[in-house]
Amino acid sequence: MKEYVTHAIIQIGTFKKFDGFKTKEGMYVMSQTQTAETVGENKQNVSDFLRSKAFKTIWGEGFTSQTFEVEDSTQLIGQPRINGLPLKIVIIYWNYRSYRGNKEAYKILSVLALDSLEDHFRHAFGETATMEERRQRIDAYVQELEERLNAANETIAQQELDLRQSWEEYDVQQSYQDEYDRQLREHGINPWAVPNTEDEHL
Repeated sequence: MKEYVTHAIIQIGTFKKFDGFKTKEGMYVMSQTQTAETVGENKQNVSDFLRSKAFKTIWGEGFTSQTFEVEDSTQLIGQPRINGLPLKIVIIYWNYRSYRGNKEAYKILSVLALDSLEDHFRHAFGETATMEERRQRIDAYVQELEERLNAANETIAQQELDLRQSWEEYDVQQSYQDEYDRQLREHGINPWAVPNTEDEHL
């Protein structure tokens, strides 16, 4: 029997937009395809992860993604039939990809964490924020993250350049040393021989 889901567009600031789905039981899911594409990867990455030892270590055995038909697919970004993933699995995948160096996964997790934490603080202090205000905060934070990541990339690139230059200078010095050693050997002198200290005191 076919399982159906309803559809809505999920907008995270102006930073990300993707399909969201809701099952008849009220569970929110994403498609495997957009779980991957949201962080700049392809569906195969998700499929491989779900079969991996890393995922089974975190989740255990027994997880199988479920196929759903989308009831109203007129506004879909993706396909009208999806392999659905519960949001808790989506977060595990994004966390894993962030750990592996995926900057898009790092940014979306950072944004979602900040938005959720600020919402808890607002609730504790009896404050509220409109969705537009939250989106503006998200956009500002995304810009800050991108600036910091770009600065970090520039620092790493400069460090790599400095390291290459240091190795090149070392190679030049080593070539001089090798040539000096070669000339000494041509004259019957071992450049690495230990000096005879007894002769020096005669």
